[in-house]
Amino acid sequence: MLLGLNTSTTEPKADSLDIYFFVAETCPICQYYTAKINQIANDNPTHNVILIFPNSLSSEETMAKFKKKYKLDVEMRLDTDHELVQKFGATVTPEVVVHDPKSDSVLYQGRIDDNYARVGQRKRQIQSDDLVDALNAIQNETPIATAKTSPVGCYISQKSKK
Repeated sequence: MLLGLNTSTTEPKADSLDIYFFVAETCPICQYYTAKINQIANDNPTHNVILIFPNSLSSEETMAKFKKKYKLDVEMRLDTDHELVQKFGATVTPEVVVHDPKSDSVLYQGRIDDNYARVGQRKRQIQSDDLVDALNAIQNETPIATAKTSPVGCYISQKSKK
């Protein structure tokens, strides 16, 4: 069951994309990316930016604390039954999925950028801004150069499929 802390001030936008960020409050990589998530939301006001919390330790209360601590202005949902994890095959937090709800197709999935080579090893400089590049390609109606990348982060404990 998807539960949500929907504190965004607007209704989901028609004819827009859903940008799902699978996150965990305790994952240091997710914490690092909160400013970039806010920036992506600000830079893409016509899309629905939604944080998905697949961790069984997450709750409405922990999501609200995370939102307040990192000054996030996006929608948040619990995915404790892993409906979205299973739908998109998400494996780690953070992992991002750019989804077109009209065609029910994934346009981009993977890492936010290449800042993390592996858990605990952050680069000094980003060389590939994968999500921003994909969103720019979508906006410009050009092909996405790399539509799937390998995310680096904290593993999502997978529940068995129903």
